[in-house]
Amino acid sequence: MKDINIKEEYNKLKYKLPKFEDINNEFELDFIKEKQFLLRQIRRRMNEKVIFFCRIIEGLLYPTQQHIINATEIQNFSDDKKKEIQKIYKELMYYERESLLLDVTPDDKKDVEFINNIFNLWSKTKKQMQEIAKIMQESWRKEYISEKDNYFG
Repeated sequence: MKDINIKEEYNKLKYKLPKFEDINNEFELDFIKEKQFLLRQIRRRMNEKVIFFCRIIEGLLYPTQQHIINATEIQNFSDDKKKEIQKIYKELMYYERESLLLDVTPDDKKDVEFINNIFNLWSKTKKQMQEIAKIMQESWRKEYISEKDNYFG
């Protein structure tokens, strides 16, 4: 099977969607290699990013002693920032579950709606995720006083 020109196939779709260059830049649609069920494939590709960020946020919101990375990083977040992260998480999870439902009952029009909603959500959320990632990164430059009798065994 030969590779398709995803941009060309995308632009043939008869729906109002974001510009190919914009959505491809954020969700890497160039990795899609088949034109069959193209809308579903785009939705699933976008949902991969949603799932990826949900898992990162879960680690922050629900750290465990077994995961020292998350326990270290969460110390740098204020209570207000944690609430903001929780709000982002809930919204991302809503759409992750919507994608799940669309896998159970496919619907092109709902796929288009999902694609547009996630593209718009990501446009609003990207800066917040960048700030969260920066705080996570910076947590590794700070020194913490460990509590006596901490057990990591």
